[in-house]
Amino acid sequence: MGIFKHSLEAFVLFSSLGSFTSALTLGPRTPPARTILERTPVYPRQASPGFACSYPSGWTSCNDADNRDCWVKAPDGTQYDINSDYETLTPSGTTREYFIEISEKDISPDGYSKPLAKVINGTYPGPLIEACWGDDIVVHVTNQLPDNGTTIHWHGIRQLNSNEMDGVNGVTQCPIAQGSTFTYSFKALQYGHSWYHSHYSLQYPDGVAGPLLIHGPTSADWDEEWAPVLLTDWVHESAFELFQTELAGPGIPVADSLLFDGQGHYTCDSSDPQCVGTGSYFNRTFEAGKRYLIRIINASAATHFVFSIDNHVMQVVSADFVPIQPYNTTALEIAIGQRYSIIVEATPDTPTTDGNYWIRTVSAGCSNGVHDTANYTTGIIRYDDNSTALPSSSAYNFVTACADEPYANLIPIVPWTVGQPQNNVTNNTYEVGLDTTQDFHGYLRWDILNQPMWLDFSNPTILNLDNTTWNPEYCVVDYDYTQGFVYMVLTASALYPDHQKFTGATHPIHLHGHDFAILAQNTTAYDPANSPATFNFNNPPRRDVALLPSNGYLAIAFKPDNPGVWLLHCHIAWHASSGLALQILERQSEIAGSIGSLDDTKSTCTGWDTWLAANPTVFNPAQDQDDSGI
Repeated sequence: MGIFKHSLEAFVLFSSLGSFTSALTLGPRTPPARTILERTPVYPRQASPGFACSYPSGWTSCNDADNRDCWVKAPDGTQYDINSDYETLTPSGTTREYFIEISEKDISPDGYSKPLAKVINGTYPGPLIEACWGDDIVVHVTNQLPDNGTTIHWHGIRQLNSNEMDGVNGVTQCPIAQGSTFTYSFKALQYGHSWYHSHYSLQYPDGVAGPLLIHGPTSADWDEEWAPVLLTDWVHESAFELFQTELAGPGIPVADSLLFDGQGHYTCDSSDPQCVGTGSYFNRTFEAGKRYLIRIINASAATHFVFSIDNHVMQVVSADFVPIQPYNTTALEIAIGQRYSIIVEATPDTPTTDGNYWIRTVSAGCSNGVHDTANYTTGIIRYDDNSTALPSSSAYNFVTACADEPYANLIPIVPWTVGQPQNNVTNNTYEVGLDTTQDFHGYLRWDILNQPMWLDFSNPTILNLDNTTWNPEYCVVDYDYTQGFVYMVLTASALYPDHQKFTGATHPIHLHGHDFAILAQNTTAYDPANSPATFNFNNPPRRDVALLPSNGYLAIAFKPDNPGVWLLHCHIAWHASSGLALQILERQSEIAGSIGSLDDTKSTCTGWDTWLAANPTVFNPAQDQDDSGI
């Protein structure tokens, strides 16, 4: 099945040199001539062949290799650039339409067969979904899995006035039943790169994940770009089966290998019928002196990475969807769910004789490791297309303790000054940990509210917006504020003497529907009386995933300007499935009006319930559900 169509446009594409190529009409119907003439491609570069950005007639590109901080200019003189506040200013793009299908397949990305992998359009990672700042993105998702529903979450996408498109079963929709299709539609208000993945239980560690790219300006100049790359841990058994290891806990499953954009190595016995090859290394060729924009995503289930390229300094220019003041480093800490854009100049600080250099994705100390540590060298940079030799380069010295990138380095280009909280911070301070005091659905589980999340797939929160009370298992927190900022403090140390938890863990915390400001991030225990005095309100780091340090705390602030039901959860897949999550109910009375129709959401629920009734031996939620649902 083809993935990509422009449903409403026909336009002329630029080649990489900026000259005209052929006029292409892409899509199921021919638009009127007026529509064709009103669209002008303005962006000559591309991450995939044949792709160009398209804006209304009279708009002009201001983006080139020596001016990456500018993007496009409107006829009235308005300039959209790195200093534009993308929460209030968005150019007028076009519509990008994609078709993806989720199915089951035996794959062996590291040379070892995984019979129950779940793939997107037959591949892992899934195909690149690509758009431009201001575009409307439409993705038709069809589920062909034999015994699972599915959803797709668009990680980090703001989903302003489109909460029903966030893709979380039990929260914003029911699962898509086998043989059914759900259409996601949302606007690219932000720019940068991210990923899309299933939020149905543990599907994404089994393969339901792919890169997402929204072209826009960059805070430093570059010559060539890579499509986004996914760094992942990989398990050979079904993640659904391995979840039992987490429930038996407290340890989480150990990864079999590490993959760099779907390529890796696993050392196995050739007599093992599942040992089907030697795997492969990710390879790219550098041209000396060129500057390369490289977009990195940690799409792991449980592995925090330290990323480096031997003998090459990296210039970091974005954190998640937030452009930042550029800074240099030789090793980059990347927590699960986080993304960074880096620019690497093809000028090694210490050249090797063969012109080959290792890319390293090292498992950090807070991760549960990997069976085969030879996987830490996962890619190769070559200066000679014809070379096949393994690099002889050596790693930089770096530490592998789990941490976010240095707080002082993550300076957003578009500044925020965080005002006083509209909420009572004490009431929104939560202890994150493994509840060792009580079983929940048969096991000790991770939680935030002293109550692990547990969702009914058939009854999503978004279809209950008239509720005045909520099932405690849904972990709904009311944030009914209409201005300014609200604060939230998450602690990995004990707050409640009568309710002790095991808290010795580091958690990558992800908030849907928002970027948040990091007011404080500390490895010491939170002190409600004194810690708030250390909060930073003057343009603090801003992103959508940040680490909660083991035995420490994370204080965040966000604007309550996006009506919806928004998930906040640990992005360690095993912890999220255990129940380490809550729902933020933001401006409840405005959610339905901001969305419009929920007819497609209701239809998907009807399809899901019909499938359940027809397949009681395949999946019976009352008997078979063993995780939170997310």
